[in-house]
Amino acid sequence: MERPWGLSGPEFLELYWIALAVSLAFAIFVRVRPWGSRGDAPAGALGLLDIAYLTGGPRRVVETSVASLIDSGALIPARNGAVRVVGSPVADHPVDQAVLADATRYRYRTLSLLITSVSEKDAPRAVGRRLVELGYLDAPDVVKRRLRAGVTPMALLFVVGVARWVNGQVINAPVWILTLQLVLTGLLIWGLLKAAPLTRTAKGRAAVAKARAGGITGGWGGTGSANAAESVALNGFNSHPNITLRAAARPWSRPRMASGGAFVAGTSTTSGSGCGSGSSCSGSSGSSCGGGGGGCGGGGGGG
Repeated sequence: MERPWGLSGPEFLELYWIALAVSLAFAIFVRVRPWGSRGDAPAGALGLLDIAYLTGGPRRVVETSVASLIDSGALIPARNGAVRVVGSPVADHPVDQAVLADATRYRYRTLSLLITSVSEKDAPRAVGRRLVELGYLDAPDVVKRRLRAGVTPMALLFVVGVARWVNGQVINAPVWILTLQLVLTGLLIWGLLKAAPLTRTAKGRAAVAKARAGGITGGWGGTGSANAAESVALNGFNSHPNITLRAAARPWSRPRMASGGAFVAGTSTTSGSGCGSGSSCSGSSGSSCGGGGGGCGGGGGGG
């Protein structure tokens, strides 16, 4: 039996499995270990939208803003979960301003489209940049460097495995198990190099833990006293107490017509009304969307 590098085929395969397990453990440790700033944040340093970003990124920020504006009455929900702006509300935070600006463009704005549209704007992402500056989140370039460092041992193992595979081809040795090992190693490297959506520092993790325990923004969190916006900030829009709004906020939700002309979240159908699939409430002047006097007035475009 040939023993390239002083190792038989089974011996090399066994050592490869051991090295792969060790390098995988190292990569996971580097990926999940809290890095960066430590220590407690000053009282009042973080607002509701800051906590929302730490728990769910830009989309969670917009979801929290929408829930807060509904709580305050600046946005009024229809029976289908679409929302409309009431009067001329004034917002101080840029995210709230972006939400109101988007919703004002429509007579009724589909909630899922509103959240998705504003999530792609700069205002919610600016919240993340501020948290990076304050030490609650790692900067994206730092995260990439750390991930590359974490998979370096695995990448070196892959190179060694490829060299052994080439040697096996030269001496006509069976390499199918080694081929599977190399494919698995390549997939692991690819997956581990994908940056996590959010990489909180130790300080950021502590801030989220405090928020869940009610220790940052005046007692809300795990105390049961949270309003809708505070619950959404911690747990997403699926925690909103209004079931219709929860369904309408899902990224895949679309409004449909129910009997009597009222919209409900789900697959689009028609019921003798001028409201088309995928729009919240659109139609020509004089058409009605919603029974009992509710629903959509004419002349406005749906979002």
